[in-house]
Amino acid sequence: MKCLIVVPRWCESEALIPPTGRPHLDLALHCLGFEGIGVWELDPEAPFDPTTVPEEFALVLVQGREDTGNRQRRSILSSLGLSLGLDAGSGRLRVVGARPLLSEEGTAAGFATNRRGRMVIYCERPIWELLGEVILAIKGMLVDIPHNRRGRTMVCRLLEGDGGPFKTDGLLSEEEQEQCLIRNLPDGDAAILIPDFLGESLTHRLRNRLGKRLYGDSPLPLEEWLGRRLVQAGLRVAVAESCTGGLISARITSIAGSSRYFIAGYVTYANTAKQQALNIPEVLLNRCGAVSPEVALAMARNALRAADSDLAVSVTGIAGPEGGSSQKPVGTVRLAAVDRQGAIIEQEGHYAGNRESIRFQTSQTALHLLRRMLPGGLWGI
Repeated sequence: MKCLIVVPRWCESEALIPPTGRPHLDLALHCLGFEGIGVWELDPEAPFDPTTVPEEFALVLVQGREDTGNRQRRSILSSLGLSLGLDAGSGRLRVVGARPLLSEEGTAAGFATNRRGRMVIYCERPIWELLGEVILAIKGMLVDIPHNRRGRTMVCRLLEGDGGPFKTDGLLSEEEQEQCLIRNLPDGDAAILIPDFLGESLTHRLRNRLGKRLYGDSPLPLEEWLGRRLVQAGLRVAVAESCTGGLISARITSIAGSSRYFIAGYVTYANTAKQQALNIPEVLLNRCGAVSPEVALAMARNALRAADSDLAVSVTGIAGPEGGSSQKPVGTVRLAAVDRQGAIIEQEGHYAGNRESIRFQTSQTALHLLRRMLPGGLWGI
């Protein structure tokens, strides 16, 4: 069973989190039994007929655009033999014979239908904003798919990365390695897709072996996962950044509703900014250097105090391509996280790749430090 994702040309470069939410969308589809996923880029104003898609694709998932999607939506409705009508309850327009996809505000933001032997979902909002609705719609339509056409359903477990490909040595038996799928994600983490019948027992073993590295039971971007837990715990965060230049704050605030838990971000790139905005003593910067555990800890503590937050994380490092030394090569980053009760987590990162990659890996580690500062029971599964 395969899925074809149809996206507007160039749309994946429009946001920090791609509008489709890939690769986490791919993980969710794999868990539902879709073993193959194809992608087709299309002009968002061009008409599209899902009935012309090869029969091997049981699901066609279309990412439209609110600003230019009218023509495309009309062509899809016409090709499927669907029409618009008034909803008896709300009085709003809806697609007759299709399930509406609702936004967080409760307004229709797309539709899902099973027509002529094919599941078709059209999203007028970014798919990752409607991911819960999309998954529920697919589950409902899968009931009508013959059993022999369905793929094997899986459960997803997310793992904090350690800077390299995830290794299963000693974790999985040979038989389990054949039945499970390992996906190394672009953000540096990894996902293990486990058949339903192995899910509970294998998760228990992974939890015992990996501890806090095992953190997710659903395929969500880390910033969204963290945001949900911060809301649940009623905690607020602050960020102090140097080499990431605001990337950590940008990732946290890319999630709708982040004002409930994000207080402030301090981008203190130069040493003078660290002194003025975060009150880092000049003597400390001169004695230890800006890229040092002492400065990282002082940045986190002072950000916590200045923002009156519950948690704070800081990063200071060398993103390159210049500025490194034999003692502190490019990719060296110092990180620290603190909370109101005095708990501290310090970490030294040694990241590889270009400047963009080093900055993103640093931001991922920073989000994980905040995750590890959460109260017991919230940091993992």
